[in-house]
Amino acid sequence: MTQHQPDQDPQNFRIDRNGVWFHDDRPISRESLVKLFAERGLKRDSQGRYWLQSPFEKYAVEVEDVPFILVAYEIKNDALTFTTNLGERVTVSEEHPLELRSYPAAKGRIPYIHVRDGLYARVNRTVYYDLLSKYGAELTLGGRTYSLAEEENDE
Repeated sequence: MTQHQPDQDPQNFRIDRNGVWFHDDRPISRESLVKLFAERGLKRDSQGRYWLQSPFEKYAVEVEDVPFILVAYEIKNDALTFTTNLGERVTVSEEHPLELRSYPAAKGRIPYIHVRDGLYARVNRTVYYDLLSKYGAELTLGGRTYSLAEEENDE
């Protein structure tokens, strides 16, 4: 397999903080191609680097924050299920934990969820504020409480 390092990569792949995929600094407009890359080819290694991998080649992908954005949610039968910007549905569970992380555009820590294989998604602003307005800083489902917001300490 040919592995192209980020500094010598003939293909320039990037995912911005809004989950938009770029190739050579132009947005990839074919959603079906982005979904194929995301579902089959996007990998994250043990050093936290992202790669677009085929059976024959491996290209570095610059990811500004995380590769997926949570654009919708539903609560049904005591389960919280999110939908990503690429249509993938992820239900909060032990396999897909919800965790609070710092995000530069937020004043505190906000929810991220493990999607698969070390790949995470971040809630978008609309989903975040909708969850907060309906449920406050904590949401309890099926006897389990999930933190939705936390102010960062300046200590």
